[in-house]
Amino acid sequence: MNRDLAHQSIAVIGYGITGRACVRFLLSQQATVCVFDRDVNIQETVMSDTNVKVAVFEPDMSLSSFSIVIVSPGVNPHLPCFATYREQGGVLIGDIELFAWFNKTPLIGITGSNGKTTVTDMLGKVLKSAGLHVQLAGNYGKCAVDLLLEQAHKTTPLDIVVLELSSYQLEMTESLQLEFASILNITEDHLDRHGNFEAYKIAKQRIFTMAKNIVVCRDEVFSYPPTIELNEVGISNENTRICAEVGLLNSLTGYSVGEILVSDCLSNSNMDNCSSDLAQAIAEPCIQFNGTALFALSDLHLKGSHNYINIMIVLAICDQLSLDRELTIKAICDYKGLPHRFETIRVSTLKAADKTSTITWINDSKATNVGACQAALACFTKSDDYLVLIAGGDAKGVDLSPLKEVIDSQVNQLIVLGKDAHKFIQLIPNAIHVRNLQEAVATSLSLIQKADCANAVVLLSPACASLDMFVNYQDRGEIFASAVTEQMA
Repeated sequence: MNRDLAHQSIAVIGYGITGRACVRFLLSQQATVCVFDRDVNIQETVMSDTNVKVAVFEPDMSLSSFSIVIVSPGVNPHLPCFATYREQGGVLIGDIELFAWFNKTPLIGITGSNGKTTVTDMLGKVLKSAGLHVQLAGNYGKCAVDLLLEQAHKTTPLDIVVLELSSYQLEMTESLQLEFASILNITEDHLDRHGNFEAYKIAKQRIFTMAKNIVVCRDEVFSYPPTIELNEVGISNENTRICAEVGLLNSLTGYSVGEILVSDCLSNSNMDNCSSDLAQAIAEPCIQFNGTALFALSDLHLKGSHNYINIMIVLAICDQLSLDRELTIKAICDYKGLPHRFETIRVSTLKAADKTSTITWINDSKATNVGACQAALACFTKSDDYLVLIAGGDAKGVDLSPLKEVIDSQVNQLIVLGKDAHKFIQLIPNAIHVRNLQEAVATSLSLIQKADCANAVVLLSPACASLDMFVNYQDRGEIFASAVTEQMA
């Protein structure tokens, strides 16, 4: 493949954020560019930005006149026109593959059905705290292709780029060279795009073919390359090496959750005056490496088993980079997370007659699939709080039945809304169907008032995409937060 793009005729399919970034870079390389988009007004939109050819996209159109076709992540690459183009020998790629052709900066790749943005963001902040020049890109942060233009005009090169990689991006990429990579988890998602779980899993696991070193999770079988057995740290699969393992269960190897006595003096704690008199100290859960305690879970802002896995993966990558572990731990413990991800937005009180209930409102709007909702509900396994779950939206063709057991066992009342609300009601017949989030919040208050409970939690963790009712998951989370504020004012 000729990667000298000058004067090559290249099509860009989709003129959103990614498509525009690709056009900017291609023009900088003197390519001849044609933009295709389903927007019938695309001519006016593109011509106001730059001088390129423009046409309305049709799923059965011919693309044979182009030497390269770049497909934006939101465009399905399995449409008939793309299949025909490939059969004709055409080069069909995504934006990350274009980036990979020209990138010269060391890369770390993070993917997974859930948690990848948190890990990418946390890792970026920890690396920056160590003094490294870092940029986040891909599915989170900047468009990766934009980094190529930025670096061409900067005298100080980046030390590392951390890429969040979606299944859409990975299925269209093959030349990426990652120093480190990790698959956090793989659960059913985007089946409306990939067709079935196996195709979705294969798209995610393409990251293994592009990574020199991988960090795996003992609790997630799909985080291992298919040909490598579990618990084989240091084993190579062709050019890929498992460099570290993490897991929730106590282990004497790798990173895990263990226990320490509260009298133990950890380097990052304030227990400078530990006394030998504390013989009856209570065991406290901690993050450990090779059986040695590193820091207590109580030192962290992030809570929940899913976040402990995320934290250990960040720690493992930083250890592999030989960063100062004490500084790494401090930065991890200081990290407060991102909005709309199991975010406590308010703690309020509800007084009725002679009793008062304390209500914790949690915005987990980013939980756009079943696995994310399961992870959120797992945080309440040992809780006696009265739990109201608000769920629903567009399930994206995914089977919701794995939620039934955990909802039956842990949720006091399910409230549902959106396109696939009926699918939740089929699982949980006593679920309450509401029209919007404002009604969901009001209904939650009414339920708690009748429940006669001291402590309650209202959790928005939809297990579905948001686009049936909202602009995006952020919009959904913000409307939920506003509804809570209005009700509790």
